[in-house]
Amino acid sequence: MALSTYLSLLMLVPIAGAGLIALFEQLKKHLTKIKICSDCVNHALANLVALGTFLLGIVSVFNQGWQTYLNDNSGLLLEYGMIQAVLVTIFSFLVWMAVLFSVNYMKGKSGLGYYYALILTLLTGLIVVIMANNFITLFIGWEMFALSGYVLVAFERMKRGAVEASLKYFIMSTAGSMLVLLATALTYGYFGTVNFALIATRVHWISGGVLGLIIALFITGFSVTAAMLFLNAWLPDAHSSAPSTISALLSGIVVKAGAFGIYRTLYSAYPNMVPAGVVLSWIGVLTMFEGNFLVFSQFWRKDIIDFKRILAYSTTVHLGYIILGIGSNTMLGVHASVFHILTHSIAKGSLFLLSGTLIAAVSSRDIRDMKGIGRRSPFIGVILTIALLSLGGIPITAGFISKLMVVLATFNGAGALGNNIALVVMAIINSLLALGGYLYILKIMLFDEPEAKSEEKVKIPIFQAISLTILAVVILLLGFWPDLILQPIIGI
Repeated sequence: MALSTYLSLLMLVPIAGAGLIALFEQLKKHLTKIKICSDCVNHALANLVALGTFLLGIVSVFNQGWQTYLNDNSGLLLEYGMIQAVLVTIFSFLVWMAVLFSVNYMKGKSGLGYYYALILTLLTGLIVVIMANNFITLFIGWEMFALSGYVLVAFERMKRGAVEASLKYFIMSTAGSMLVLLATALTYGYFGTVNFALIATRVHWISGGVLGLIIALFITGFSVTAAMLFLNAWLPDAHSSAPSTISALLSGIVVKAGAFGIYRTLYSAYPNMVPAGVVLSWIGVLTMFEGNFLVFSQFWRKDIIDFKRILAYSTTVHLGYIILGIGSNTMLGVHASVFHILTHSIAKGSLFLLSGTLIAAVSSRDIRDMKGIGRRSPFIGVILTIALLSLGGIPITAGFISKLMVVLATFNGAGALGNNIALVVMAIINSLLALGGYLYILKIMLFDEPEAKSEEKVKIPIFQAISLTILAVVILLLGFWPDLILQPIIGI
């Protein structure tokens, strides 16, 4: 199979599946008349499409026959290297887990076909962003997943705050997109191309001031989606108002697209910009401090300690680690960031999916209403512990390896040694702060006495349990054998 055909399949499978599922939703009344369960068809088809996309990605990562194709350019619009292959696999895997979880989670809800169609359209847009070799193709994919994201956040539009959260997300994301578009226009005006490789050969054409402006516009625009320092106001509202499956995707993969856009800017189009990398690294560290402060500020609230908002602010901390790795201006930093994208996506995705189960069990998002819920369900306790400890960077979990790699890449970064040491110290401090927050959540949900009226066992629907189990197993598997994915990422 030619590489161009393979890349076409990666994009066509999810978008074609989205169209077919939307068609089934339109024909729902007719299918009912002939005794066909349209929701069953939607569940089955969505899982099949998501699984198929994941398998296409994983074959390109682990099948030795495909290694000769990686890093080849398929034409004017797309390219597919190992980093792209790994990210496509990560993103499609989490989408499959969310879709599998949705079989029980979305049971009985209206508009199921449109819900799945939007998720698969979002995945298509993300894949286009990952494989783009120029800023125009990237922008097209960007708008595709962003538009799907706006609608998905407001999918439960009758729920209080859902439409408002979607509107806030729309306004801020659109502003970021306009900055990216402006930077793209300036790039074309000065270089006569938007192709990453060609731009890199012509960077010397313009002065440092103009170049700095273009890079600043790109980084700022992408940072809105990446939920970076002071640009993340949309994040907690969108995560807490969206269905838990969509929260998992927003935190697990959508915000990572912003980080990937920054990577493409600094490594593919405008490489070797050490000062920009140093500034970016400090922005990453400050983002960690902001995220940790916002997490702890939730614990001090008297009205509601919203579990989903805590998880959303925690995402900001981990985006800081990903940006810190990218800012190191080393390939070790890039590989560390890609691995942390994987570990954070799986751990945070499992927690957001689990939040859907918890909220259904206690009819509340307040963690005080979830006291001792791990005692009521050992399964919940195990999943919660594995995911939170991975986010905290505890050994034998995948998160420990990825955080260690980021710290090592930062220490060996292209900046001055004193600057690198300061960044490492700040990163370690933030890791300890974040771990304290995760342990506090574990203390409440595992060790506090449950309310007397809430002693009954929590029942976990079968597909939710399967999805959460797979995610927990992957966390431990990559904690014990990180080379399973590090070898293809790094090429060792």
